[in-house]
Amino acid sequence: MAFCSNCGTHMDDGEAFCPSCGIPKASSGSSPAIPFAPPVASSEYGGVEEAQVRVGIDLEPPMQRRWTILVRLILLIPLYIVGFFLALAGFFAAIGAWFASLVTGRVPDGIQAFISGVVRFLGNVHAYQFFVVAQWPGVPFNPAPSDQVTVDIDHVDLNRAAVFFRLVLAIPAGIVSSVLNYGAVVISVIMWVWGLITGQENRSFHQGMALVVRYQMRFYAYFYLLSPTQPWSGLLGDEVVDDQAPGVAGGPKPERWVVAKGARTLVIVMIVIGAIVGVVVQANTKITIKTSTNGTSTLAPLHTPTVPPVR
Repeated sequence: MAFCSNCGTHMDDGEAFCPSCGIPKASSGSSPAIPFAPPVASSEYGGVEEAQVRVGIDLEPPMQRRWTILVRLILLIPLYIVGFFLALAGFFAAIGAWFASLVTGRVPDGIQAFISGVVRFLGNVHAYQFFVVAQWPGVPFNPAPSDQVTVDIDHVDLNRAAVFFRLVLAIPAGIVSSVLNYGAVVISVIMWVWGLITGQENRSFHQGMALVVRYQMRFYAYFYLLSPTQPWSGLLGDEVVDDQAPGVAGGPKPERWVVAKGARTLVIVMIVIGAIVGVVVQANTKITIKTSTNGTSTLAPLHTPTVPPVR
C-alpha cells in the first residue's frame, strides 16, 4: 500500500501520479518521504474553523557559519528573485482558487498543492533571512525530509461567504503581518551582530523569530485560501515557560510550540517597534506624495524673508 508523499492520498500500485494532487509517485529507491496523515474532510473537524496549518521549525538555535551570516543579504538575492515570481504565480493561482471555491466550496487539489509549495518556499526564505535556519534553503517547492521548515495544511471545504469577503477579512491579519515584518527587520540587525560574534543565535531571539515565521506562513495560507483559519492562534507561542532546559538543534520539529518567556516578550517588542516604523514609513510616504504633487517641498519654511533692496 502506497500513499502520496505530498498529500497522503492512497495510491494503487499501477498509478504513476497521485490522483488528487498530481505529484509523481516516489520511486522505491528514492529518499523516504515525510509521513503524512490521510486527508481529512471538514466534517471530521466539527467545523471548518478548526482546520490547522501546522508549521515545523526546530526551536533550538543551530550553529551557523559566520561567513554565511556576514553575506546573508547577498545569499538572499536569488531567493528574493525566485520568490517574487512564485508569489506572483501564487497570486494568480489564488484568483482561480477564489472563483472555484465560490462555485464548489473547495480549492481544487492541484491549486492547493501548488500554492502550498509557494507558502513552503516563502517560509523557508523568511527563516533564512531572519537567521532561524542555518542552511541555504534552495527552492524547496515540494516537501522533502531535509526541509528546515515544513508546512502541513488541512485541505477542507470553505465557507463561500468567507471566501467572497476574504480580502476584507484578511486586512487585520495583514496589518499585523506587515508590522511584524518591520519589527523583525530591525531585530534581525541585532541577531546579525550576535551571530557574527557567537556563531549561534540566542534561544529567545531564535524562538521569537520562529514565531514570526510561523505567523507569516499561516497568514499566507489564509490569504491564499488554503485554510479557513485566521493566523492568530499561537502568535505568542502555544505554551510559555519561564525556564527552559537547554536542548540540541536538529531534533524532531515539535507540533506544539513551547517557547521561553523571552520569546513571547520579543514578539511583543517586534510588534511595538514595527508599529512605530510603519507609522514613520506611512508618514514619509504621504509627505513624498504630497511633495511630488505640489512640485515643492512641504518642509520649506512658511515664510521666506525677502532681501532688502540695495540703495
